[in-house]
Amino acid sequence: MTGSFVERRAFLGNTSLRRLLWALAVLVVVLLARIATESGTIPPSPAAAAPVDYNPYAEIVRLQERLRAFPDDAAAYAGLGIAHLQQAREDGDAAHYQQAEVAFQSALEREAEQLDALVGMGMLALSRHDFAAAIPWAEAALAVAPHKAEAVGLLVDAYVELGRYSEALETGQAMVNLRPGVGSYSRASYLRELHGDTTGAIDAMQMALDVAVPGTEGWRWTAVQLGHLHFNRGDWAQADVYYQAALQSNVAYPFALAGRGRVAAAQGNSDSAIRFYAQAVERLPLPEFVIPLGDLYAATGQSEEAAQQYGLVRVIQRLNQAAGVSVDMELALFEADYGDPVSALQLARQAYAARPSLYAADVLAWALHRNGADDEAQRYNAESLRLGTEDALLHYHAGVIAHSRGDTASARQHLQTALDLNPAFSILHADDARARLTALRESADRRPQTADR
Repeated sequence: MTGSFVERRAFLGNTSLRRLLWALAVLVVVLLARIATESGTIPPSPAAAAPVDYNPYAEIVRLQERLRAFPDDAAAYAGLGIAHLQQAREDGDAAHYQQAEVAFQSALEREAEQLDALVGMGMLALSRHDFAAAIPWAEAALAVAPHKAEAVGLLVDAYVELGRYSEALETGQAMVNLRPGVGSYSRASYLRELHGDTTGAIDAMQMALDVAVPGTEGWRWTAVQLGHLHFNRGDWAQADVYYQAALQSNVAYPFALAGRGRVAAAQGNSDSAIRFYAQAVERLPLPEFVIPLGDLYAATGQSEEAAQQYGLVRVIQRLNQAAGVSVDMELALFEADYGDPVSALQLARQAYAARPSLYAADVLAWALHRNGADDEAQRYNAESLRLGTEDALLHYHAGVIAHSRGDTASARQHLQTALDLNPAFSILHADDARARLTALRESADRRPQTADR
């Protein structure tokens, strides 16, 4: 296959941070299936290498038993580390990262070129948001196995999060050429989305879903991502189809529960939205579930419940920081919206210095705006839109910043784009976008018919 996989025809001829988690989940499933065979925890067979839905806690127990009997089994240590990474996805406990690191290092002490441990260390670095550190681990794995698709995927993820989009495209195409499948198609989807090709992103993610094994966690996650792509362009009904499909596979799947909460909130059914989000938070307390639940409580006049959710976000992020996870960008956006603008700006500058992606530029722009530095904010806002990404929140931030600078024409354009993309893009901000746009139009109608300056 030739051509860039951002170019839909060439790719289909042969297609924030949630996508990163998905990519890691795919790597976990593939690596654990193979490691289980190599380390003797399941009988080797042709079926053993196929992705299966599994219980990471049970995998941890099995591998620990294996290591008690065979303490020098480097592959088992690598599998133990990867199982801890998956367990962190299952229960949200970032303490598993330290246990994963110990296991990977134990594998490498016994076998310096243990391939899955090298890939695992790269996965761990991505999980901790240390994206620059993931690159040398991926390169070390490729030095051992130049055609290791999982290692190539690590490079794609790191380049994206570091804002190195040209390298991400080139490396992503290499991954598609090397191994067309769930991992490469999903990365193609995200890169298309970043470059403003939402239809192409949906096509690619559908291809990923088509080749994923039905009933597995990876299949459920892919279905949810496909739902998000439809939701983000305002097709709430189609999004709900995919969220419900994931729940038919697992009725307690938190990412799908939260997805149904998004749809219910968009449709104005706050009671159902709260119920879905509360179920997701009970199952897996992630900020991406907790924050909209707080927003729903606030929107329905339940201020005490809202404050509890916002307080929980800070607790979760402190625990993540204690486990070695960098959450500067996430906390910066949260503080800019709900807390201390000065703290938000400090965190946003740190995040942008470490990972100058378009989303880091957007967070920095928003934090600058919240501190009254709108001229500087506009420069970073322009950077956040440089790929043509069709993200309503990016355009909302651009509209508000332009409005604050007195650039009413740009403000109207960006606010209208945000609402055209998805009129329910944010529980917190969508109503403000509509109110600002209405005020700008009314103001324009009252002025003499002259061009905006």
